[in-house]
Amino acid sequence: MTINGTETLFLTLAFIVPGFIWHYVQSAFMPRKTETTQLLLLQFLTFSCFNYALWSWLIYMSLVTEYASKHPATVSFMWVVIILASPVMMGILTGWLRQKQVVRNILSKMGLASLHPIPTAWDYKFHNTRSYVWIQIALKDGGKIAGLYGSESFSSSSPNERDLYIQKAVRIENGKWKKIDRSDGVLVKGDQIKYIEFIKD
Repeated sequence: MTINGTETLFLTLAFIVPGFIWHYVQSAFMPRKTETTQLLLLQFLTFSCFNYALWSWLIYMSLVTEYASKHPATVSFMWVVIILASPVMMGILTGWLRQKQVVRNILSKMGLASLHPIPTAWDYKFHNTRSYVWIQIALKDGGKIAGLYGSESFSSSSPNERDLYIQKAVRIENGKWKKIDRSDGVLVKGDQIKYIEFIKD
């Protein structure tokens, strides 16, 4: 049996796209570890299978009865929901569960230890900085940079480039922090950072 281009497109849509959408939406809630292409494809397939299992009762009813032939528009809308809308909702739900560490907290109460879902301390700290915090960066060349890390600041989530943008810089003179007029922030390259100190207001 040979598979033509249309069937290949359908199989890709049916078994890869739902899992990809689920994974993509879930990943928006917190940083994830870098994974190989093979592992990602396996995750897409697994998420797709869970998605179809959730809607298996509806799929079964539409296939074994005459409902599909009598209501083609409704069945078409059903497949849009199953393939596109359902993975979005499941991604939001599982992303929220991961962000709140619901499963990890349950396992902890049961006396079971589990790996933290956030890959690095860098990702953990900046991901959990909800409002703002003052930071002081020690550079490898001995210099220091200080400023405000807030809602308009940014920290890279890429493991290969840990750069950092501080929305408002301050000048340190004799141990005192002084405002820099017209400061529009400062960009710091990750390979120049020795350590970062976080300071409460």
